[in-house]
Amino acid sequence: MLGTALVHYYPPKHHTRALRILDDTLSDDGTNVPSLMGRAYILQASGDWGAAAELFLRVDELLPDDIDEGVRALEEHAWCVLQQGNDDLAADELKAVSEILDHLDGREVDQARCWWRMGKCAWQTKSLRSLLSPFHTHVRFAEYEQAYQCFITALKRSPSFAPAFSDLGVYYLEAVNPPDPNRASRCFQKAFELDSTQAGAARRLAESFAEEREWDLVEVVAQRTIEGEGGNDQITSKHLPVNSWAWKALGVVELVNFPPVISSCFPDLSHTEP
Repeated sequence: MLGTALVHYYPPKHHTRALRILDDTLSDDGTNVPSLMGRAYILQASGDWGAAAELFLRVDELLPDDIDEGVRALEEHAWCVLQQGNDDLAADELKAVSEILDHLDGREVDQARCWWRMGKCAWQTKSLRSLLSPFHTHVRFAEYEQAYQCFITALKRSPSFAPAFSDLGVYYLEAVNPPDPNRASRCFQKAFELDSTQAGAARRLAESFAEEREWDLVEVVAQRTIEGEGGNDQITSKHLPVNSWAWKALGVVELVNFPPVISSCFPDLSHTEP
C-alpha cells in the first residue's frame, strides 16, 4: 500500500523510493497485482513504454475477467502500445475496454479517461496520415472530427475530466479552420482550473498572458503549476522539475516586477525588455 501510494503522490517525485518497495514485494510474490501495476506506472512515467506494456499485459493475463484491475491493465496496455506507434492495436483494445466500462455504474471517470484516450488514438492516427499526405490539407478538419467526438464523449461521461478540455483547446487551435483562439483559451482555462497538473494547458495560458503582458496572471499560472508538481521544495539533486518552463516564467515575472534592482545589478540589461 505504501509503494502504491508513493507511485501516485506527485509523480514522479517519489518513484525511486516506491520502486524499492515494490521490487521487494515482487521478490516475495511475483504475481502481486498492485505491485505489478505500480511498477508499470513508474515505467510509463519514465517513458519505458515497452517494459510497462509487458507488465500491464501480465496483469491482464492474471485477471482476464476482472472488471477493476484487469480492465484497467488492458486500458493501460493499449495506452503504452499507442505511444509505441501501434495505433490499430491500441484502438481495438480501447474500444473493447470502453464497451465494458460504459455498462458499469459509478465508473464515470474511468469511462471518460478511456474515451479521451480513444480520441488521442484517433488524433495520432490522423496526424500521421496528414504528415504522409501533406498535399491533402483541405480535408484536415474532417480527419480530426473523430478525435473531437471522443473528447466530447469523455466530457459527457465526466464533465470534470480535465485532459479532455486540454485537448479540445488544441483542437480549436490546430484542427479548426480558421482557428478559434478564444474558445481554445476557455478550454485551457477550464482544464487548468480543474487540474493544476495539466501542464500543456498551463503553458499555453502562460504564453498567451505573456503576449498580452498580463504578468500577474503569468505568475499565478506558473506558481500553481509548480505547486501541482510538489511545491517549491521539489528541486533536489535527485529530482528536477518536469515543467522547467514554469520556473523560467517566474524569473521573467521577477525581471518585470523589479526592473530597478535588475538594472543596478546588470547594467547591460537596463534597456532590454523581457
